Amino acid sequence: MESVGRVAAVPDDFSPLQLGVTGQFADRHFNIVGRLAKVWEEGSWNEWCVMFDDQRFGWLGEAQGDLVMTFDTPSAAQGGVPHKDQAALAEPGTNWRLDGKPFTVTDVKQVSCQGAEGELAEVFAPGEEVLCVDLKGSGLEFATVEYRRASVKAYVGRFVEFADCRFANLRQLDGWGAKA
Repeated sequence: MESVGRVAAVPDDFSPLQLGVTGQFADRHFNIVGRLAKVWEEGSWNEWCVMFDDQRFGWLGEAQGDLVMTFDTPSAAQGGVPHKDQAALAEPGTNWRLDGKPFTVTDVKQVSCQGAEGELAEVFAPGEEVLCVDLKGSGLEFATVEYRRASVKAYVGRFVEFADCRFANLRQLDGWGAKA
């Protein structure tokens, strides 16, 4: 691992997730090893970098009460991804195909990194503006496509329930805990 620069510290928030939390996804154990705090004009969210026991990385997105686990998808699966100029004009309801599966655009926004901590599977440069397109597939399928500098990356996965992740080592928050 190498140091590739400095990013602002992540602002404190009300997430029970933190570095060192462990969990389960599809019967596979993972550790939260890093975090990106991303912002856009209408809010912010966390993207937690998780490492599975087989050393594979994933991203656990945490936004507005939803959790999604996604994985970097090989370039070949991005055949249905439009050029950045077209993506920027996409409206909610637009149909795309990723990895041969149909998805529908739910959101298109410019995002930047507010801060980072821990180990990350990839670099997000301070102040870097990224076009982000979120998509919903059938059932619980979810995808996000990021247009960065001269590259495009697709992350495909699904929505997950907090309880199904069987988290351990959660941050204690006032008002959370044993029910009376």
